[in-house]
Amino acid sequence: MHSPDGTDIAAAFSGAPVADGIVFIHGILQAGLCWKYQMADASLGRWRLAAYDLRGHGFSSKPVGREPYHDGTRWADDLLAVMDAAGIGRAVLVGWSYGGRVMLDFLDRHLALGRVAGLAFVDANTKNAPGHTGAIGGGLLREAASDDIAEAIAGRLGFVDACFENKPSAADLHEIIAYNMLVPPQTMRDLMGRPLERDALMASLDLPTLVIQGERDALCLPLSAEHTARSIPGARLSIYEGIGHAPFLETPERFNAELAAFADACFAAAPLVPAIRKA
Repeated sequence: MHSPDGTDIAAAFSGAPVADGIVFIHGILQAGLCWKYQMADASLGRWRLAAYDLRGHGFSSKPVGREPYHDGTRWADDLLAVMDAAGIGRAVLVGWSYGGRVMLDFLDRHLALGRVAGLAFVDANTKNAPGHTGAIGGGLLREAASDDIAEAIAGRLGFVDACFENKPSAADLHEIIAYNMLVPPQTMRDLMGRPLERDALMASLDLPTLVIQGERDALCLPLSAEHTARSIPGARLSIYEGIGHAPFLETPERFNAELAAFADACFAAAPLVPAIRKA
């Protein structure tokens, strides 16, 4: 599908052909494929499910320059295009890591559309402040953005390793490393350094919100999750003990069950929005 600025966005859809849906938004260097254990889960398949590759990632287009990555409207419009293509009228948005920032871009630009039933932040940083992110992440991402192939590979391997307290299977790990290599170094450099100040927006929200945080996350630290939960009225914080940066991969059974219960409550509380039909 095409975003309004012409960027091609790669996406996968599954689940029931209904107007209520869940949209999964991955983090930096990742791809929509990281949500495969959610996209195939029967408890979540009662709703329309969508997972997409962020601009610059996976099989989506990779525009050059800072503007396509520093303009929050473009991230917001990408997400809206995915919802429309999937036929999702109202959605629970699930944002992992950088995906939480994309959710906030969407809320800042498109909240008035009434398309959001609930928010799930997953190990997502919502404020640039000391103690919110681990020092290891910045160094590894700078290496990942290098034009020196050996340095870029080392940075990406290190970043993948830092994502997990409990390592995935060998097959999953190979897949994760493969899609981490699909982001060009130039895209990484264009993407980095975008300001993040969303406290006022979060304080204004009136949406069911679940904040999931791996207690052993070395990249987005628990302090950041506490800040998100404290900033959004009524938000609930769920700490996953012994889990790192990727709860949905490290403990998918618990994650899927919690997300399904949360989505049930969100859709029961939100007003019905008609399905969006593609032309």
